[in-house]
Amino acid sequence: MPESYEIDVGGRVIRGDYWRVEGGLPTIALHGYLDNANSFKVLAQHLPDHDLFAMDFAGHGYSDYRGASEVYHGLSDIRDVLAVADHLGWPSFHIIGHSMGAEIGSQIAGLFPDRVRSLVCIDGFCSTHSEAMTLEHLAQSVTSSLKRTSALKVFPSLSAMTERLAEVTGQEWDSASLIVARGHRAVEEGFTWRSDPRFKGAGPSELTALQLRELIQSIKAPTLVILADLTNTWLQRSMDILIPMEPASILLTYLPAHHHLHMQGQSSQVASLVRRFEDGEDLSALAVTPAQYRRLTGALTAAE
Repeated sequence: MPESYEIDVGGRVIRGDYWRVEGGLPTIALHGYLDNANSFKVLAQHLPDHDLFAMDFAGHGYSDYRGASEVYHGLSDIRDVLAVADHLGWPSFHIIGHSMGAEIGSQIAGLFPDRVRSLVCIDGFCSTHSEAMTLEHLAQSVTSSLKRTSALKVFPSLSAMTERLAEVTGQEWDSASLIVARGHRAVEEGFTWRSDPRFKGAGPSELTALQLRELIQSIKAPTLVILADLTNTWLQRSMDILIPMEPASILLTYLPAHHHLHMQGQSSQVASLVRRFEDGEDLSALAVTPAQYRRLTGALTAAE
């Protein structure tokens, strides 16, 4: 069982679950957008040799909100991850990231290549867009920080919250209930979300195509990318840049499943891939080639 753990990162507290394993692989697990550390409760059980800290990003789960004058931005999250690693005494460490966590993890690996031993990206990678849209999203990050805290929807029960999350995201009830368990707070009328409303409209740092190519070339750590839901257009944009480059350090695989596959029925398959990858096993037979990726995405387009 994990222990609840908290780390002061400069006047704010980052909280999470710590599966402490003496001599295990020092690993920080990074959750997706509006998820929390509970998204790794299932996967961690399959990784008993990992000294694993699953953190709540600021404004998520049990971690503190950012201050009223602070902006929610990917660079701030990157800083928090490095501060967590410093606190744990890890000059270098492994990263397992899902969705937004994979975006942030891939940026850390490119910006601070000597600090990352290996990187696992579960249905996510550093996002990219046109220059104009990248600038627009930067502006949105600032304006979202200026919003007054708005009233969040109130649910009569945790079951109702879980049902709504499962409906909106398409994930299974069990995985949705894990997110709700750590992501709710009680109010007079029932239950509402714990996450900071100002986070909506903000998120990881988005790069232009040229910046993403430079970042990919800077990643030294062996990297495993597990694609699951090929309908995500934000991830397709990143893959359209990553896949033709065919970087030697990045292995791209495909496990068709829901975006939250690491929390659902495929969790043991994901864990097996992670263990084999980190053990240095030759997984080249599982690699998705550019031609295979074009066929996969082309088949989805034709089916629409």
